[in-house]
Amino acid sequence: MSKAVVRKGSGARVARHRTKVAAAGSQRVEVTVPAQDAPLLKAIAGALRSGGPEAKRVRETLLPMVSSKKARTGVELVAFFRASPLSNTKLTFERDRSAGPSIDFE
Repeated sequence: MSKAVVRKGSGARVARHRTKVAAAGSQRVEVTVPAQDAPLLKAIAGALRSGGPEAKRVRETLLPMVSSKKARTGVELVAFFRASPLSNTKLTFERDRSAGPSIDFE
């Protein structure tokens, strides 16, 4: 990998640009992904950056796939467990009923 050449004064321009972008409510993110997925992530980032109906559609499509709401009530917790892939699995738990190891208190 080659090193980027930083010309005199370019660091100040980059700092000003990043300050301006942050003030606009954006955040710089760096991710490492397989090379074949890089164009996909760049396209998604471009759609989100552009805003509008396309960004809304991308968020509505992807957000449910990658996040889950935290259960706040017992009803939500029960619904979460019923939606689990293990919900129809018969689980049997058995307790060890032995007296445990003997301990010498001398």
